[in-house]
Amino acid sequence: MITINQKDCLTTRKNLGLPDCILQEGRLTGFIIVPKGWALNLTTDTFDQDYVNEQIQLGNFVPVLGAVQAENKTPEATTEEFQGGVKTVVRNGLPEYTFKFVRGGWKFASALYTYNSFQAFDVLFVFSTGSIAGATNGTVFQGFDLGMLNNGTYMFTDGAVASSVMVSMQLMNETQFNRDVALLDSSVLDFNPNTDINPITDIVLTGRADVSDSKVYFKAHFAMNEATTLMGIAIANLRSTVNGVVDTITALSLTYNATTDEYSYTPTATLSISDNVVVSLYDSVAVADAAKIGTRYYKGVSPTFLPVA
Repeated sequence: MITINQKDCLTTRKNLGLPDCILQEGRLTGFIIVPKGWALNLTTDTFDQDYVNEQIQLGNFVPVLGAVQAENKTPEATTEEFQGGVKTVVRNGLPEYTFKFVRGGWKFASALYTYNSFQAFDVLFVFSTGSIAGATNGTVFQGFDLGMLNNGTYMFTDGAVASSVMVSMQLMNETQFNRDVALLDSSVLDFNPNTDINPITDIVLTGRADVSDSKVYFKAHFAMNEATTLMGIAIANLRSTVNGVVDTITALSLTYNATTDEYSYTPTATLSISDNVVVSLYDSVAVADAAKIGTRYYKGVSPTFLPVA
């Protein structure tokens, strides 16, 4: 049976009585960009630190945290007033927020700029208490339907105010945001998103190879500050390819030379001057193009280079 032209308001309206213990989300401190349409089953799936970190490493989740302020820019409802003074709501304003970030400098702002988009992502909100907010739809937990995501022009310090970048977003579904909100309280999470998760860090890899000593050399510098070297790289964090084929790095051959600022390793393949060599950060266990070093994730691929004689 298909029921048409009917609405049961009792199923969409909620009672207003409060329990003794109230969920308090706290100040809005950031957000997590998630894939459009991402959802978890409330009954069978798990949302914990392991899951979130896995999604970060795979490039699905992008935490944007540490906002010093977040302003509600949602417009007032559009109404129509009739001759007798009676008003009706034509439409409610779509939720809109602006976040201010003062950390990271110009390079951080330029990285944020690459996420400017319209309806490309969904979003979870993060609060100072460590709570995370999304929405429910039947038996699933999902991100809010994100429309505009726009990172503004970087603002220099003028000696009186800090340098900063403003990030604006508009959500596409005010009913989802206002009625179907779902709060993951910090007391039921096994991590605090404000302190326990980090986005992937881009690394600039440059390489060279020498046929005479059968070694591959590479440098690993932070993209946001190429004077800083990524330390602690292990063989498990690397993938070496020769002519497009993954080549095993000889065990215990990876070393770091502090004088030249270079790592080096011995490939299994016998190198020739016509070979195309590429070095990249990788995690073969997670099958991800981002290596885990300590508690953080790093991503980088060198340009193709030819060995020298």
